[in-house]
Parts: sequence; C-alpha cells; structure tokens
Amino acid sequence: MLPFLPLSVLFLAFVTFFPVKTHAQSTPPHAVILAYSAIGDYALTRRAFNEQMEELSTGGYTVKPLPEIIQAFATKKPLPPKTVAITFDGADKSVLTYAYPMLKAKNFSFTVFVPTDLVTAKKSLTLSWKDLKFLKESGLANFGIHPSSYEPLSDMKDESIFRRLNNSLSTLRRELDVNARLLAHPFGEYSRNVQKISRRMGLAGAFGGQSGAAHAGSDRYAIPRFFISGDDLDIDSFKMAVESLPLPASEIAPIDVRLINRSPAIGFTVDPEFTDALKKLSCFSPGNKKPKMEIIGTRVELRLQKPFEGNHLRINCTSPVTAEDHTRYRWLGFYLSIRDTSLRKAAPKNSSVKNEIPEEFSVE
Repeated sequence: MLPFLPLSVLFLAFVTFFPVKTHAQSTPPHAVILAYSAIGDYALTRRAFNEQMEELSTGGYTVKPLPEIIQAFATKKPLPPKTVAITFDGADKSVLTYAYPMLKAKNFSFTVFVPTDLVTAKKSLTLSWKDLKFLKESGLANFGIHPSSYEPLSDMKDESIFRRLNNSLSTLRRELDVNARLLAHPFGEYSRNVQKISRRMGLAGAFGGQSGAAHAGSDRYAIPRFFISGDDLDIDSFKMAVESLPLPASEIAPIDVRLINRSPAIGFTVDPEFTDALKKLSCFSPGNKKPKMEIIGTRVELRLQKPFEGNHLRINCTSPVTAEDHTRYRWLGFYLSIRDTSLRKAAPKNSSVKNEIPEEFSVE
C-alpha cells in the first residue's frame, strides 16, 4: 500500500474563508495532475471513479495527455483553464478492467507508470504486456516509468538508481516501442540525488508525493500530483482538488526532501506578484499540530511544534482566492521523509493513497 493519508484527513486544517481578489495576478501555465493506483473493491470504488470522471466531463475541465502538459510547461505555452491529467501508478490490472471503459467512453487520455519487473514477472494484479499493448493501441494511453523494481530509490547508490531506471526505459522500448520520458517516484519518495540522476538521464520530468497544482515553475523532477483513493472523498472535495491553483514559490527549504531529523526547518519565498496570497495563507500538517508560521515580506518560515512521528511528513499551505462565483485555493505542498533507515518505522498496514481538502470541505 502507498503511504498517503485520506484526502479528507489531510485537509483537516483551518483555512480562513475570506476570499482574496487576485485578478491582476498572472498565473503561469498550470494543470492539476490526478494520480490513481487501483480501482475496485480494495481501493477507490468504480462508482466513485466514474463519478469523478463524470465531473471532469461536465464541469468545464480539459483533460489533456500528460506529456503535452509537461511540454507546455517547458515552452511556457498557455493551457486551457482547469486543465487536468489522469495518471495511474503501478500498472494495476484494474486500469484495464475498471478504469479504461469509462476513460474510453469519455475519450480521456491517461498515463500509466509502469514497474517493468512486476509486469515481466506476471504478477496477478499487474497488467500484462499484452494488456499494455492493447491500451497503447487504443490511442488514449501513454506511458511513463517507475524504477523497474518499483521501490524507492532515495537511499540507493548511483549505480543502482541508474540501473533500475535504465531497465525500465529499455524494457518499455523493447516491449511497447515506447520512448518514455516521465518518471513517477515510487510512493512519492525521492532525494536530491535521484533528481540529479533523472536529469542526467534525459528524462523530461518526474513526479513526487506532494500535492498541489503543477505549473511551469514547478521543479521538473518533483512535480506535484493529487493522489486519489478511497471513498471518504465526496464529489465536492474532489472538485476542490481539481480546481486548485498553484502558489508559485522559490528558495524552498529543505533543499533535499530526505530528512536527517524530525524537526526540519521549512520555508519558501512567494513570487512577488502573489504576495496577496500571504494575507490568508494557512499551513497545516496532517497528523501533527499546526506548524508555527512566520511571514517576513514574501518569505514564509514554518516550524513544527514538536518532532513529527512516522516515516513521512506532509505539509500543505493553501490560500483562498475568488474565482467566478466560488472559491478556489492556491496550494503549495511538501512531502518529506526520514533519511536514516534506523529511524524509520513500519508503515501502517492500512496506509493508502488518498488526498487532501481543507477542513470546511471534509466529509466527516
């Protein structure tokens, strides 16, 4: 299971509901990237998935292929309002049996990130090469890679990182005649070193475990996505996620998301034209007390009230903005993990990939 908390839980934080008008702001090309793992009884149900796809079909969204969005980021090409990409991690069999019929009916493109060793080993819950070829021939699917072994690379030596990435790239070329250029870090975990190696290998982008809207200024090798799983997320909360806007920032700390202690110094500088967002900024950490926040000019510094527990730390900073007749949220997310494996604890058996919506939109 992937170590993400429920969307309704991760958004259990106070967000002051006084919209800030930001009509003068020029938001860079941006899109919301949705990440699913499995569809069915043991994950997000077919009913919930179909309801979400229906919302994307009727709610004024534009579903685009992920490679096209990443290319637009690179060239600063404008994207339609409410652009969305649909992705699947792990090449679960349910992508074909449950998700594909709805995606085909809506003519939605989607990306499957493939752990090639699992496919070759013919794992029972994993798509086969025949399945993947069928999806490719549909004209709707495109493909990215996981490391071939489908395990986090953060603490591996350079040679092992390179080998696992190269194995996936070469296997996809051989089996599907696909030159994949996008990587999804397994379970959202990565390190500065993994980013550097991904860049040196010529990958066009990679995706981390933090949530938020992706934009042209996002770190190309740690692009945010919203992870969706479980049925505790109602459609209004889903709409809040897919309508989110980026909160462009720079000088983000820590530089490496692999931590050596449980009380990290966290900070970021908001781009000058988005300083209005700081007036109503709220930062929260699911499972932890709300971090102490200090704003000096355009700089935001966050400190935990006590060392966090577990293997991972998620922090989300949101700010409401007016948009037509309702409120949307600018969003900057962090997803950090402990480097020293001796400090790491076993993940809960029921951990799952879900997402985060502010408190007023939770479904409790």
